[in-house]
Amino acid sequence: VYEIVVTRNENFLEFIEKYRGYFQNIIHPVNVTVHVIDYRPHIKCLAFSIEIIFIFLWTIELFLRIFSAPSLYLCIKSIFFWVDIINLLNTILYGIFSLIYNRQKDLLTNHIKSMTLIFQLIDIFKTLRMLKLGRYHKSIKLILESLGEASMDFLAFSIVLIGNSCVFGAIIYAIERTTNPSSTILFPNVGNSVYYTLLAITNVGFEGFLPSTYLGKWIACAAITIGILTINIALPLILSPYTRQLLIKNKHIIYRNDLGLEIPNDNPDVKHIRRY
Repeated sequence: VYEIVVTRNENFLEFIEKYRGYFQNIIHPVNVTVHVIDYRPHIKCLAFSIEIIFIFLWTIELFLRIFSAPSLYLCIKSIFFWVDIINLLNTILYGIFSLIYNRQKDLLTNHIKSMTLIFQLIDIFKTLRMLKLGRYHKSIKLILESLGEASMDFLAFSIVLIGNSCVFGAIIYAIERTTNPSSTILFPNVGNSVYYTLLAITNVGFEGFLPSTYLGKWIACAAITIGILTINIALPLILSPYTRQLLIKNKHIIYRNDLGLEIPNDNPDVKHIRRY
């Protein structure tokens, strides 16, 4: 894409404001900087080669998983199976289009930019493969189960957090607008005020924007203090179910067949059953 960035001298705007009306037909010097961005994938770089190698490994893994699965239905109904299919097709198509566009002399920038953006968005699904590690690690399973048990507590915690942000954000907005009207640049509306208050409550801070009045600063300090107390609630919500799961030593594992019927543990086929 050819992006033209027009930059002016430092004192150009000040010059225009000062001498507006005196010089009407004078052409002022303007510095023009042209940036050429090539959106074509770099097929000769090391990262692209590593990605191609891993796509071959994932393809072999997918075929081995289908071949070794006791039932094809169990493999198809798994969400990770379709995640792998999407990732494989996305990378294969991306590699094909990369070879096609790199052989062209003319830069079809609009097509390449839109194509690259679409493939990069689909690449987000690759991160879901990390969730498969939870099937092979006991501690990760316990953490996921603990998060599932504490889901309602997290929902209540989120409601309290957002509610506090809305209340304190509205108060700071009202104080700043009435006491110091010039602060509208920092807090132009209630939405921005609530956003920066939420950052303060979550201990991120107000970034570069601070209340200009003393009362607004005290309200911000109160919001940060309540935020510290509120954030500390989240840790016991996770540790309590996790500790409870660790205390359970004997677990009764129930095996089921394709029809959902329970299989007794002494059945010889139990050891061949795997969960996909």
